[in-house]
Amino acid sequence: MLERVADVEEMGPPGFDHTCLGPLFATKLRKISDIRFMVDSRQKGASFERDIVRRLNDFFVGHGFDVACKRNLDQYQTNNLCDIEIPFHAIECKAYKDGWWWRPEWWKQVCESAKDRIPVLVYKFNNKQPRVCVPMYAINPVLPRDNALTTVMTFDDWLAIMRTNWESYQDLAEA
Repeated sequence: MLERVADVEEMGPPGFDHTCLGPLFATKLRKISDIRFMVDSRQKGASFERDIVRRLNDFFVGHGFDVACKRNLDQYQTNNLCDIEIPFHAIECKAYKDGWWWRPEWWKQVCESAKDRIPVLVYKFNNKQPRVCVPMYAINPVLPRDNALTTVMTFDDWLAIMRTNWESYQDLAEA
């Protein structure tokens, strides 16, 4: 399968003149290449979500929490749904090839889907460890509930904070 638009120009034996196939053929090949890119990105996102679900479930079992999570497959058919739901939290996962920092539109998306829960953005770029963005009150529940005040940490640090603050999250949910 074609991985880049440039592959259209490189196909065929050495010296092959792809222009003899006509512009319509080249256009169709470009569309196939674009579709493959979209499919791969969706598969990459779903794979990342499955990995996060597995890590969360390992964490819950390992620390005696009576919680199990799974991917929210309704997210593909309904707007404003998070990727993963766990008690007190709405999790959005993003996996991208290039980058270093989360994008504001990702945070906006998770905040909209969170409603009254704690928004959690788990993001990853190729060859980098997953990072987690949460509001400051998820770390220190005494702080005001302001989703604009955020912090970023490693996935393992977030799990440690969640373990420490689980009872406080229950109090936040009841308030």
